[in-house]
Amino acid sequence: MILFYIPCPDKTSAQSIARTLLEEKLVGCANIIPGMESMYWWEGKLETSSEHILILKALNTPDAQSRITKRVEELHPYDVPCVMTLPVLGINPAFKNWLEESQR
Repeated sequence: MILFYIPCPDKTSAQSIARTLLEEKLVGCANIIPGMESMYWWEGKLETSSEHILILKALNTPDAQSRITKRVEELHPYDVPCVMTLPVLGINPAFKNWLEESQR
């Protein structure tokens, strides 16, 4: 399994990306966490914004990272979206089985 960490500007964007990837069976589960405050440099200025974090759970197939990243970049409203992939060191068998079934 792999996890994707993706900040989104609002709930609607996060839901839209999640729904599309779930419908396309690229991921098996999505979590949306509201209320994160982000601070970052953009075009030479220090910015602060409120964001929603989208966490995606997917099977770690040979092309999963590239396919999901490409699709998120197509769907995301930011010019430079953060699509960070995190390895999973362990997963309980029941959840792994459920995830496999969800992506078929």
